[in-house]
Amino acid sequence: MAGSSGEDRGNGRGWLKFAGAVSAAVVLGVVTLLVWPDARTLVRQSFTEQPETFTELYFVGTPTFRDGAVTAEVALVRHGPYHADYTVVAALETASADRLPGVSRRVTLEPGKFTTLAFRLPVPPGQVVDAIAVNVAGGMENLRFRLPGNAPGGRP
Repeated sequence: MAGSSGEDRGNGRGWLKFAGAVSAAVVLGVVTLLVWPDARTLVRQSFTEQPETFTELYFVGTPTFRDGAVTAEVALVRHGPYHADYTVVAALETASADRLPGVSRRVTLEPGKFTTLAFRLPVPPGQVVDAIAVNVAGGMENLRFRLPGNAPGGRP
């Protein structure tokens, strides 16, 4: 019996060591949250549903060729809680998918607001263009529109 009571005391000490280690880890975690603002933000975001943030980019109407230039109007709508600044780039492409120098525009988008940008891209003399490409610089939003009536080697 003396041996069994010694084992019981040993198990009690192991439980106390475990409880002490868990308590120390909890205290360390709480102190970290109090001292490190990024940790607070991360924990808050973990327990709060975050709105999805994305930007829509699409053509408004059909891009056209007129008076030696391709014109196109694009629309952007930002979905998310804050405004954001973007650079939108439009360029012409040849039938072999070579991109000609383009035009860029800076725009600030407010959440949920519909914003349009008009582009006029002159076709260089003697150049054959096949498509117009529009993208948000540094983003995943990309558009490419093959100009109507063009065939490889054709000129708008």
